[in-house]
Amino acid sequence: YVGAHHLYNTGYQVFYPDTPGSAGVHPWQLTAGGNVSTRLAIQIGFSYQNESKYHDPLYTGTRLNGDYIEGFQTSKRWTYCAPLLVRYAVVRYPKPRLQVDALLGLTLLGTESSYEVEDRVNGQVVRQYSYGGKATQGYYTAGVGFRYPFGRHFEGVLDWTYNRNFRSAPEGVNFNTTGNRYGFTRAINLGLRYRFNVHKKPVAS
Repeated sequence: YVGAHHLYNTGYQVFYPDTPGSAGVHPWQLTAGGNVSTRLAIQIGFSYQNESKYHDPLYTGTRLNGDYIEGFQTSKRWTYCAPLLVRYAVVRYPKPRLQVDALLGLTLLGTESSYEVEDRVNGQVVRQYSYGGKATQGYYTAGVGFRYPFGRHFEGVLDWTYNRNFRSAPEGVNFNTTGNRYGFTRAINLGLRYRFNVHKKPVAS
C-alpha cells in the first residue's frame, strides 16, 4: 500500500552540538508498506520541509542617549523525517469496520538551521553575525493507529505516536525542550492510503 498523510503537532527533541532544542516536520508525509501476515505489516514514511523566514524587524528599541536600535534576522531550516514502523492489528474485524493497530518502530530525523542577524543604530549597520546547528538523530517510536476502509482499495488512517530520542538527558533539559520530564514528543497524522492486490472473495455456490 501507499499513502499520503497530513501531519499535526509533530515534534522531536534534538540535541544540537551547542544546545538542546526541538524540530518538527509538516505538513505532509508519504508512506509505503506491505503486509507480512493478515495482522502484521511493515511501513516506512518520509517527510521533508524547507523553510525560510525574514524577521523585519527582529527587535526595536531606544537607548538612553536617544539612539534608535533595531535588528533584522534571516533564518533558514531544512528537516527530513523517516519513521520505520511495525503495525500489528490488535483489533481486526472480519467485516469492513474500524481496525486498531499497535505501532512500534524507529524514526530517523535530520535537521540543519542557519541564522543571519544584522544590528543597526539610527539606520546604520553596526554588526552582522551568523550562527546555526546541524544534527542527525534517532528515536524510539510507539503508539496506536486507527484504520477504516472505504471500499476495497482505500483506507482512512489516523496514527498517534510518541517519540523519544536515543540519547538520554536530565529531567530539567527534557522539560525545557519537550514540556515533560521524560523527553517524550508527540506525532499525529491523518491520511488516506491505497491498497494493492485486494482480491474480491469468491461467492460460495
